[in-house]
Amino acid sequence: MSSWQDAASIVSIFRAMSKVSVSVQSLRATGVAKEANHVFFRNNPDIKVREACAKLIASWKEIGLAKRPATPPVAETLPPALASGKGEEEAPMKPSKEKRTADVTKPDKTEKAKRSKKTEEKVGDTPNAELAAQFKELASHEFKKGGTSKFAGIAFNKVVAILNGLEQKVTSGSSIAHLPGIGKETVKKIDQYLEKGIIDKLERIRNGEED
Repeated sequence: MSSWQDAASIVSIFRAMSKVSVSVQSLRATGVAKEANHVFFRNNPDIKVREACAKLIASWKEIGLAKRPATPPVAETLPPALASGKGEEEAPMKPSKEKRTADVTKPDKTEKAKRSKKTEEKVGDTPNAELAAQFKELASHEFKKGGTSKFAGIAFNKVVAILNGLEQKVTSGSSIAHLPGIGKETVKKIDQYLEKGIIDKLERIRNGEED
């Protein structure tokens, strides 16, 4: 039985992923949470796989909840007149439609340019975004193949999450070899990209030389 088909290997991967420090941003960018929450794992015949999957997804949900702003008190969401206990008859009248339209000013070109620049900065704003993109492409390829290849896709997506979560730029594969989820083959691929600007396996896939 292939290691990717071994339930123990799946559980080991999920446990290793639960130890990696991730952010809501990296989870959304990589899509790893969606893949890990696949029905194949949630309803897996092996109870240990199901439990490991549930535990991992629950820990990531807690990260998302921790980032949500607290709900403001009800009084703060009410109009001033109602929040202070005054009747509706004393609430200030809403301005007419014409006045509201006149008060709305169109954003100038400078504001539009600023928003456009901020949007561009959000794309690939991590130190290792380009390197992570290579592994994201590898992951997408494995998921498209389907079958047991999806486990390889999950492993690649885990690497993506790790790279996007690092604050410092990776200068060599060995510099992060100690992190859970970064194996010998990953170290090799990182070094290939840093030295040649390409990952051999990904180039073969792009050229149709490898399934």
